[in-house]
Amino acid sequence: MKTATWILDQPYAANRTWGVMALGSLVFAVLTAAGAAVSIPLPFSPVPITLQTLAVILAGAVLGPVWGPVSQLAYITAGVSGLPVFAEGAAGPQVLFGPTGGYLAGFVIGAWVSGLIVRPGASWPRLVLGLLAAHAAIFVLGLAQLKLYTGNSVPVALQLGLWPFLPGTLLKTVVAAAAIKSKRLNWFRS
Repeated sequence: MKTATWILDQPYAANRTWGVMALGSLVFAVLTAAGAAVSIPLPFSPVPITLQTLAVILAGAVLGPVWGPVSQLAYITAGVSGLPVFAEGAAGPQVLFGPTGGYLAGFVIGAWVSGLIVRPGASWPRLVLGLLAAHAAIFVLGLAQLKLYTGNSVPVALQLGLWPFLPGTLLKTVVAAAAIKSKRLNWFRS
């Protein structure tokens, strides 16, 4: 009898083909770009409010810890290649070295974390924990680069890149959890 661990307790889309999962990754890359189009600049911060992290955490939860990060790598590749898919219509490799570049790197890790923890049929606590852990990964990398880029102290970096985003983070977590629990998004990992 196979013993399941808390993190790796379900097979990953055993009945889904490589092509279907690649298509799912493309869909979530596009959804992340669409989330960047909803961008609200903050006058006191170089980091705008967007809907991107909603797509990121859903990518991992829906596609799993392999294809979720692939979707975010596809999104970042499109932006680095010159397509204006980053927040506020930005594009090019220089964005990766700017104040929001750490958040972009965090998208890949966040999708991976979400994919590891959120499983088909997960309980509400596990689902919420996985989605919040994914957000935390995004914030850790984002804040680290923001602090380096601005040269500010940790408290100032938190004021610029975390505190204003927490209400939206909680709302996106609730929306993602409700969408996952509705079973409308479980097609890829059923």
